[in-house]
Amino acid sequence: MNIRQLETFYWIAQLGTFSAAADRLSTTQANVSARIRELEEELGVALFDRVGRQVQLTIKARELLGHAHNVVSEAALLRLAAGKPAQVRGAIKIALAEPIATLFLVSIISGLKRRHPDADVEFTIDVNPNLVRKVSRGEVDVAVIGGPVEAPGLALIPIGAMRLIWVCPPVLWNGRESISPPDLADLPILSPPRETKLYSIIQDWFAVAGICPRRISYCNNLATMLQAARAGVCVCPVVADLVLDDVKAGTLVAPPPLPTLGQMRFYVATRAGSVDPAVPEIASIVANNILRLPETARVIGGTRV
Repeated sequence: MNIRQLETFYWIAQLGTFSAAADRLSTTQANVSARIRELEEELGVALFDRVGRQVQLTIKARELLGHAHNVVSEAALLRLAAGKPAQVRGAIKIALAEPIATLFLVSIISGLKRRHPDADVEFTIDVNPNLVRKVSRGEVDVAVIGGPVEAPGLALIPIGAMRLIWVCPPVLWNGRESISPPDLADLPILSPPRETKLYSIIQDWFAVAGICPRRISYCNNLATMLQAARAGVCVCPVVADLVLDDVKAGTLVAPPPLPTLGQMRFYVATRAGSVDPAVPEIASIVANNILRLPETARVIGGTRV
């Protein structure tokens, strides 16, 4: 048997399918199947019960998994001691919330390449529930998520907060100095999906005033939401730093929300039970290359955002 076979066994057990393990190890599903077949032949036991695409550990495999975990962990430590943490296994996989990706992706790439010039970095941009799921299951090494979240299996590095605002196209706004729930009750709103943190924040904002918006649609892409707002068709809740140029140019207006929408806090998250000793270092690089997030509002051209 060899380390690759044991790593493959470990990741199938963690992720639940051969295809997910192949993606995590940056190889093909055929290679994954071959490694497991060879390992089963050498050990003389079946490791998985296959039911469609899903697999279940056999009783014997559950007994052997702890030993495989120890071997994989020690192999990762050996690679780290050899001075090549970027080559622990495969690509570095990072998942980001869209505001973080928009503002800091270039900085994160630069920081990783300076420390690990030979590493391949794969980025996923997604909504918060999917980010939490991906890092919790080990599908990615590091995620930058909005919080707080209830995820006891994650290790979290707080990196600050970004202020939330409403942005409106000038054609939908009458020059009022602030924006309140009654002001938006009948305006077309384009919101992130219902499962997102930002959606729950705006729902709480309306609920405090006893208002239920009548014209609300949903979109899972902030860039598309802002494009629609610039076209004059909707009002959007966003992170203030994403629209600084629009507010300066007058293509969007951002009246101060009353009451305030508050802030969205962000965290660099890793799986607490990760066997890879390079992961905490990668998380630290990601955190250090996200400029410390602003904790206070900015004033641009007389408009507080």
